[in-house]
Amino acid sequence: MNTRSFFDAEAAQWTDRYARDVRFHRRFEKITALIERVAPHPARALDAGCGSGVFSRYLASHGWDVTSFDTSPEMIEEAKSASDQFSIKFLHASVESFSTDDRSFDLILSLSMLEYLEEDEAAIEKFSKLLKPGGILIVSVPNQKGLLRIIEGVVFGIRNATRGRLFGSRGEYLKYQKRQYAPLELGLLMRQHGLRRLRGIFLNAGFAGPTWLLPFFERRLWAAMYCAAYEKR
Repeated sequence: MNTRSFFDAEAAQWTDRYARDVRFHRRFEKITALIERVAPHPARALDAGCGSGVFSRYLASHGWDVTSFDTSPEMIEEAKSASDQFSIKFLHASVESFSTDDRSFDLILSLSMLEYLEEDEAAIEKFSKLLKPGGILIVSVPNQKGLLRIIEGVVFGIRNATRGRLFGSRGEYLKYQKRQYAPLELGLLMRQHGLRRLRGIFLNAGFAGPTWLLPFFERRLWAAMYCAAYEKR
C-alpha cells in the first residue's frame, strides 16, 4: 500500500471523524479560528490536499471562492458528494500536477500534507508563487519536538518490532510520513521562499480527554501538531 491507497481507504470515514472524534473536532475549531484571525475577508482560496473537503466547505460557507485538490481519488469523490450545496472546484491532482497562474490566490491551506511529500520545499516554493502579495499560507505539520509525537513514535516502533502483536494498527499513517518538523525549522524554510510567520498554534492530535485537560497538551513541549500562518511578502 502507498500513501494514496492509504488515504483512499480512509476516505469514507474522514468527514465523520471531524464530527465525532473530539481530537479532530477541536483541531477544526482551532484552525478555523486561526483562519478567521489572519484572513477575515473572503476572496480566492486553494485547499491543497483537501481530503474529504471539510475545510473547503468551511471556506465556501464563509464566502470564499474555493479550488481544492487531493491525490486520493476516493477523497475527492467523498468531497464532491458532501459538497453539493457549494460551488467548490474539486480536482484529482498533486502539488506537482496542479497548474494555474501565479499570484492567483489570497489564501492557501496545506493541512497535514507537507510531511507526506517527497519534495516539501518544492511545494512551499510553488505555494509562494501561487499566492498574491500579502496572501496567506496556513500549514499544519507534525510537531517533531512535542512529547506526544515522541511517545507516538516509540509506540509505533514497538508495534513494528512486535509485528503488530502490540498496539495493533496504531499509528498506521506513520508508515507514509517522510518527515516531521520543528517550528523553527519550518519557519526558516518558509523565509527562504518569501513567507513570514504571522502566528503559530499547537494542536494536540493524540489525547482525547477529559476535555478540560486538552489545553494543557496544546503547548509547544507536548503538542503533536504545529499549525502556522505565513504571509507572502
